[in-house]
Amino acid sequence: MLRNIDVDLLRSFVTVAELRSFTRAAAGLFRSQSTVSSQIRRLEELAGQTLLQRSPHEVLLTRAGEQFLGYARRIVALHDEALDVINAQSVSGRVRLAVMDDYATIVLPETLARFARSHPDVELEVTTGFTRDLLNSLGEEFDLVLATQKAGDGRGEVLRKEQTAWACSDRITFTLEEPLQLALLKAPNMFREWALAALNETGLSWRVLFSSSSIGAVEAMAASGVALTVVKAGTARPGLQLLGAEHGLPALPASEIALHLAPGRASAAVAALSAFLAEALSDGASLS
Repeated sequence: MLRNIDVDLLRSFVTVAELRSFTRAAAGLFRSQSTVSSQIRRLEELAGQTLLQRSPHEVLLTRAGEQFLGYARRIVALHDEALDVINAQSVSGRVRLAVMDDYATIVLPETLARFARSHPDVELEVTTGFTRDLLNSLGEEFDLVLATQKAGDGRGEVLRKEQTAWACSDRITFTLEEPLQLALLKAPNMFREWALAALNETGLSWRVLFSSSSIGAVEAMAASGVALTVVKAGTARPGLQLLGAEHGLPALPASEIALHLAPGRASAAVAALSAFLAEALSDGASLS
């Protein structure tokens, strides 16, 4: 019997296999976790093999999955390369993009790689940091800023919504004990402000155990089991469990990801990257 495998199924499999998490894969693919799970089940039906072993804390490749992964990567890469060649544009110049470091390391690498393949004469200069600092330099140091902001902020081109959540190590059973030990980004930072305001409003006592300018460092401290933190649910590192009202913690504001363009007429290279990011990162978009 002739079997054809949709490239989207292969892309989802490769992403889950590389990130070892359905939650993080769904965020990277800009799809719901249930959609990605359904795609993997469909792929396993077509393959006639179990490709992934699921557990509450980790996703691992089976022996068949390990053998299949290399082929899946090559098919997806060749598919994208073919599309990029067809859509290639003769645009040149430099683009200075600023972005939060979690998106820079988790969400954007494959997207920017595709842009670089389709626009080989465009030089990308990427800077990471806190949204507030990056936006203050829009137009002077940066042509584009991909920012996290409070939902409904009204600025920039909103690409997608993000769930803001409390998180702690998935190796422990969280209990609400005061003062809460916190790992947070250094001030001034929006998530830090949201966390402390929410705790103060509900009367919960707290202590900042650890502060850093690195999202990775803060999340690693929380994953070690000694502190509570605040994360974007879609980009939270492995080793964290998401917490909320059912754990006695106060609600946090919803956040959104918005693209901000420097005022004035954009160069062809800036306009090309802006359009590319808007299409690739918008809610419901796939990376194919």
